[in-house]
Amino acid sequence: MAIIGAFIKGLCMINVVVISNNPATELSALSGQSDMSVTKVLPTTIENIVEQIGERHPDIIIIVDSTESNNKDLLCCFLAKQYKYARHLILTDKAPTYEMLETSGFRARGYIAPEQHSAIVKAVRVVFDGEAWLPRKLVTEMLNRYAATFLKPN
Repeated sequence: MAIIGAFIKGLCMINVVVISNNPATELSALSGQSDMSVTKVLPTTIENIVEQIGERHPDIIIIVDSTESNNKDLLCCFLAKQYKYARHLILTDKAPTYEMLETSGFRARGYIAPEQHSAIVKAVRVVFDGEAWLPRKLVTEMLNRYAATFLKPN
């Protein structure tokens, strides 16, 4: 019976890739989770990032916004095409805006704002379960923009 339980638990692993120059903080919070497999990827070129991710089949890709060597939005769009089933979280040092989401090609499923950095584990679980991790103000702005498209005169 223990073998079956271990097999089922192994099937439920959340494969997380963290793209960051200094992922120590993110890794410490995520690595302690028994249901998460965490891979550290150093941001260099897009080709090198894809090579580092390899065949890990990520469920969640976390892009740390302070990564200066790559444009996080371009990286998010490219990785969304390369890893179709992965969901993307961007850990940012500023409050996320509609423009940030739009620039990512609406590929980012969440932004972990500065005041939420300690909730990274919860954000990963929420996005893994198919939800978005977005501030309420951003959701409101998205709804307002969507509604405005119906109110425009022809």
